[in-house]
Amino acid sequence: MRHREMLTVKNGRIGQMDYLKGISILTIVLMHLIQGYIPGVPSAVRTASSIGGTGVHVFFLCSGVGLYYSYLKHRVSFTEFLKKKFRRLYLPYILVILISFLLPWMYAGSGRVTALLSHVFLFKMFVPEYEQSFGVQMWFISTIIQLYLLFIPMCRLKEKVRKNRSFFGIFLGVSVLWWILVYALGISEVRVWNSFCLQYIWEFALGMCLADLLNRGKEFRAGRVKLFAAAAAGIGLQTAMAMHSGAWKVFNDIPALIGYTALVLLLGGIPFIRRIGEMVSGFSYELFLVHILVLHTVFHFAAADSLKMQIVTGMAGFALSMAAGWLYAGLIRKIKSQKKT
Repeated sequence: MRHREMLTVKNGRIGQMDYLKGISILTIVLMHLIQGYIPGVPSAVRTASSIGGTGVHVFFLCSGVGLYYSYLKHRVSFTEFLKKKFRRLYLPYILVILISFLLPWMYAGSGRVTALLSHVFLFKMFVPEYEQSFGVQMWFISTIIQLYLLFIPMCRLKEKVRKNRSFFGIFLGVSVLWWILVYALGISEVRVWNSFCLQYIWEFALGMCLADLLNRGKEFRAGRVKLFAAAAAGIGLQTAMAMHSGAWKVFNDIPALIGYTALVLLLGGIPFIRRIGEMVSGFSYELFLVHILVLHTVFHFAAADSLKMQIVTGMAGFALSMAAGWLYAGLIRKIKSQKKT
């Protein structure tokens, strides 16, 4: 096949979406495992694993595509949309937080009860001390909730600003101004600032524009050479900016999205990797929620000093995380089906 499908619609489903979401969550889990629990790995491996964290950009993009494509097929009100997302996003998240709260090794700071309440009532997104409590990945929940709150107003604006370029330009401009502000204030290393929704809203808006084009019959494809060039350029520039200054990370989202997306699309040409991504997509959100809980628990009870034992323990933790994510997704589906009946 000379060209890789990037985004196409087949039988009412957007091709590549499942694979992209699944593989992005998987690389995030691997990054957290390597950087958080296997300190003995060579620095080159640790640095390379940082690419996995770039999967969040793909997830924001895919969220914009999926949500707006669905909205174009079935328009919903602001209240209807939030009710649906509350059941899908908030309830599974809070259950994991409650379990983590009950496990003493999952939180080492002071104000444990306040940390719990910050998640329940979502004010953690404004308090750096609690933003990543009970799991370093939990900042993502704050950001995606912020984007969900803005989604219907963005849809209304999209109906007025019909040109995709103009719509995307508005939100790209908003993000650029936010990057400059965060950098100028010297707070680009503070999570509640560098992960506020305005940091990523351009990716979300880009996804909405792509969904609009897909709804009109547009298909997106690219050859291997172009994908390879985009991957090399994007990841290379992202790495160079990160190495130059940690504060510059706030500006590297554009090359990060381009490089990572091109890379995983190339890897999607390998059937085994594609099948893994598509499989993980079925429980990607649940895996994202539980993996730190599982990894932290495994390494708490099976502390490893040597690199060999760290790797063995890490493999066990990774396998258990996958199993826990799959089981948790099944439990959530079962609860939902019972409510419907």
